[in-house]
Amino acid sequence: MLEHLLELLFSLPGRIGGNFRQTFKSLSDRNFRIYNLGMFLSNVGTWMQGVALSWLVYRLTGSAAALGLISFASNIPLLLLTYVGGVVADRFDKRKILFITQILAMVQAVILTLLVAFNLATIPILIGMAVFLGIVTAFDVPARQSLVPLMVKDPNDMPNAIGLSSATFHVSRMIGPALGGLLIASFGETICFGLNAVSFIAALVGLSRISVPSAKPSRKADISASGKPQETILQTIKRPEVFTLLFLAAFVSTFGMQYSILMPVIVDKLLHGQSAQFGLLSACAGLGALIGALTIAATGTRPGLRKRVGQATFVLSFALCALAFSKIMALSVVAIVLCGTCLSTHWSGGNSLMQKCVDPAARGRMMGVYTTFTLGLAPLTALISGWTAEHYGVTVALLVSASGMLVGSVLYLIKSRKLSDDCDRP
Repeated sequence: MLEHLLELLFSLPGRIGGNFRQTFKSLSDRNFRIYNLGMFLSNVGTWMQGVALSWLVYRLTGSAAALGLISFASNIPLLLLTYVGGVVADRFDKRKILFITQILAMVQAVILTLLVAFNLATIPILIGMAVFLGIVTAFDVPARQSLVPLMVKDPNDMPNAIGLSSATFHVSRMIGPALGGLLIASFGETICFGLNAVSFIAALVGLSRISVPSAKPSRKADISASGKPQETILQTIKRPEVFTLLFLAAFVSTFGMQYSILMPVIVDKLLHGQSAQFGLLSACAGLGALIGALTIAATGTRPGLRKRVGQATFVLSFALCALAFSKIMALSVVAIVLCGTCLSTHWSGGNSLMQKCVDPAARGRMMGVYTTFTLGLAPLTALISGWTAEHYGVTVALLVSASGMLVGSVLYLIKSRKLSDDCDRP
């Protein structure tokens, strides 16, 4: 027994080092490092702007329904245009597409800065700005998601790269809201919009310094990379390995993400806090998401990923329930961290599984479809959750979300119990 314990202790540093190298394996690639550093700095600014916009709308209106309306405006383009964005990503240079989307997003941030600085921001104008950014995002997300696998030399490393890319995004999600909450409390919302505009410079510099192999986009993508006839998008969607992921993504989009929209109301009505507490809870969601993303980066190649994705959404339903009844900041922090971990496990794990099932020539289009299910359905339920919180209280709205998420996760686990992680394309 003692010999076994000593052997375990002496081998622990090597195991930790091995796990560390495996978790951060994709960062050894120069292109991947530069790209993620630029996007990280830009995303910090984006999350700061998101916090500032939510707090500004709630300060101007005091209405949960208004928060739902802004979320609807920013996300409805994802429902309508993300597949179009995927088609564009398959046919044109993904890096150039990201250049354009980042510049347009920068312009939007500059306009918001000026509007808020001169007290010209009204709810109709903010809705228009949200719609504009949503349109940009509908073209940005498919290009961004389908670009990451091109930076990976070994296809087996794709889950690691996707997990690390997601982790970078969620680290910014930790820093941005926390910093944004402090800046709002000290200087107001304007500075957050201005810093976001400046942060896009980092993304543009990063994109200009990477070289990505061409995916050979074609307007006649009827032949797969393996030389066999390529499936249509509809045929791909009908496959059980793909359909179950889309099914779960629809439930997550409809029920699992609404707590983030209602965050200012949770802070105000349940916790009686201010902008600093709002920033703290938003940062805690980012911390949880980072934990989930790093877990996928470290374990994404291990068997059982499909099952773990479903289990994470099952746990999410109970975390939402705890958040609904919590009146204590410490309990709310734990619930928010758990929500972020579960959502990130679903996003990163589902993304990895989906990209295994799609031929590279059609990856942009399929990720456009997946993004539509993952994010595009949220605007419709944002209106409902905002209205529910307005008329029946935020606790009821969160319990509705928890119930829907529980139903979706159980159905997914039943439907996918016989499916493996492998996805053999025709």
